[in-house]
Amino acid sequence: MIATLSIATRATLPLVWFVALLCGCEIAKAQGKWPSVHPNTVIEKYGKPDLVDSTEYANPRPPFVTRYLIYRKERVRFVFLADAPVGSPPPYSKWRLMGAQDTRDNSVLKAEEITRRMQGRTK
Repeated sequence: MIATLSIATRATLPLVWFVALLCGCEIAKAQGKWPSVHPNTVIEKYGKPDLVDSTEYANPRPPFVTRYLIYRKERVRFVFLADAPVGSPPPYSKWRLMGAQDTRDNSVLKAEEITRRMQGRTK
């Protein structure tokens, strides 16, 4: 396969692999900092989200599997990372909460802002 790639593409492949490896290492280190929270825990607290999206069964499946719970009215997206070895197949029973984002601009939301936005949904 490499023989069919252009010289420029072959020259950049080592860089691409290095960046992918570096990202994988950084995510693995960060996983220890993210709390182990199953998405169902968030659903129990705030109710059913408007949209649930996941890369669990994407084809091809990305190396780092994510799940999103989206609450449209509150403009909050909870982002989870599967707590499983890279490349392992679904289903995934453990998840790590990476954080929450504003659905308008993808900015990271602080805990206080999440609490404020989600207070109408708290059970």
